[in-house]
Amino acid sequence: MKTLLKKVMSCVLAWMLLIPAAFVPARAESEAAVIVMAHGGTPQWNKSVKKAVKAAELPCPYRIFFGMGDTPAQQHELQGIINDLEDGGAHTLYVVPLLVSSYSEVARQWKYLLGVGVQPGFMNNPLFPVQKRSTIHFADPLNDSAVVVEILLDRTKDISTDPAKESVLIVAHGPNDNSDNAMWSQILQNISARLKERGGFKNVEGVTLRDDAPPAIRNQAVQTLRDRVKAADQAGTRALVVTLLLAPGGIEHKIGLELRGYNYAFNTKALLPDSRISEWIRSQVP
Repeated sequence: MKTLLKKVMSCVLAWMLLIPAAFVPARAESEAAVIVMAHGGTPQWNKSVKKAVKAAELPCPYRIFFGMGDTPAQQHELQGIINDLEDGGAHTLYVVPLLVSSYSEVARQWKYLLGVGVQPGFMNNPLFPVQKRSTIHFADPLNDSAVVVEILLDRTKDISTDPAKESVLIVAHGPNDNSDNAMWSQILQNISARLKERGGFKNVEGVTLRDDAPPAIRNQAVQTLRDRVKAADQAGTRALVVTLLLAPGGIEHKIGLELRGYNYAFNTKALLPDSRISEWIRSQVP
């Protein structure tokens, strides 16, 4: 009987040693996770972002946060996302901000809520940073990255017929604050210089519509836009207008309304949908 028992135990031990790794219960936890943050918009706008994030095929668990982070409900939602990912084992959170520019109230508010910025983006905001145990890595927004230049070049080529005789105008949403707008303008200058070189256009420049700013500031921005289109026409060049907007369903229709009666070609396409944005999202996560 003892001999038989020893043989059985030996077989069991041998079987356990030969079990493939796939049979060993895997940890459901992940030490890293991703939060993709976007300010949110129309259902069409949000859907474009969700598709882009899904196509990024991120290597670890992720959540998408839509919102500017300026209400108690949004703060609560962000706290819930943090808790959920940390409870799943995440010690490191990679935050990918889907923003055109770093220089905005929204970017500052997100950093503040996540504890990586000291000043709220929306002043006199009663909200406090979320509670967290993990380390936060907050990536830079798109700014003047190569992917933006590549996509805008394609958008411009779609409506171009003779680059050497065309003036390109890049229109972005823009911020409310004047100092932020100066930084947006620098980003647009950087993009314009590379777009001009790559596309061989006669001229390329960028403007911000400042759509959420007080009426006097927005009206001035609209007039600048009109003046640039009119100047291109008077100079004997064909004006090409392209948008620097993250997703469709934003202010592109307003640009068309503000330029009624002017002579220009307009590509209303935003950066999304485009697989290169998905690639950019993936590149922000080690």
